[in-house]
Amino acid sequence: MSAELTAVFELDARCARVARGTRLSDALYHAIAWAAGLTGMLIPVAILVYLAWFGVSALTPEFLFSPPRGSSLDGAGGIWPAIKGSFALVGIGLTLALAFGIGGGVYLAEFNTAPRLERVARFCVESLAAVPGLVYSMFGYALLVVALKFKISLLAGGITLGFVMLPLILIGAHEALRAVDPALREAAHSLGVSHTYLFTRVVWPVARPAILTAIVLSAVHALGAAAPLLYTSATVFTKEPLGLFEPVMALPTHLYFVTSEIGATPYAFGTALVLALLVLIVSALAVAAKRRKVIQ
Repeated sequence: MSAELTAVFELDARCARVARGTRLSDALYHAIAWAAGLTGMLIPVAILVYLAWFGVSALTPEFLFSPPRGSSLDGAGGIWPAIKGSFALVGIGLTLALAFGIGGGVYLAEFNTAPRLERVARFCVESLAAVPGLVYSMFGYALLVVALKFKISLLAGGITLGFVMLPLILIGAHEALRAVDPALREAAHSLGVSHTYLFTRVVWPVARPAILTAIVLSAVHALGAAAPLLYTSATVFTKEPLGLFEPVMALPTHLYFVTSEIGATPYAFGTALVLALLVLIVSALAVAAKRRKVIQ
């Protein structure tokens, strides 16, 4: 009897040690998870607060809606041409990237029947997504500016940004379409509907929010990219209206030129703050549109 009691006591002690170890590991895991989550949230907030602290004094109507003053980049006047140029460049790039990105994703996910082709295409597209922006800039300069004689212009920069956004949108569209529950496809096929009906009425509504997220992320990435524009569209100073075959100011390149030529003044911090706020506004509008689509 004493041996049985001893075994029971040893088992209880072992269970207690295991429980204490489990509670300790759970507490450690929660602490690490909270620390990582708070760090990930605080870093962008800290960057935005830092930009606002030094740049909010520059945010005046004149700064936002007037062109630069003088005959060179001297930190006077406004950044309105850079704001217009940024949206024009992203708009041209999205026109190209949406057509080929969503089209390629739909083909690979819905119509392609060769798994090897899908794997090779995904490998190539993912490799393109990892290419540095400066390489895109040199490619755009060689192809668009020199070979096709587009000159350093809005059109050349917009197409180059389209090259940057294309792999991101294609990957996002392909992943969103492949993530649709196969049971939905099987149920639709069992009812005898056409492939077109299946895609437009079943697959696309389910995948649309994720595809919208990929589009917004790629557009925001392009909005803040300076390297792809350096050799294709960027100009230091201009007061001319936008033209497809004219150089254009953009917020990221303007910020680069300001900080490299006249130093990190409130003018530069104001430009950086405007760029950060535009990124936040575009992202917030996309999230609101996505939630509205999901609710409907």
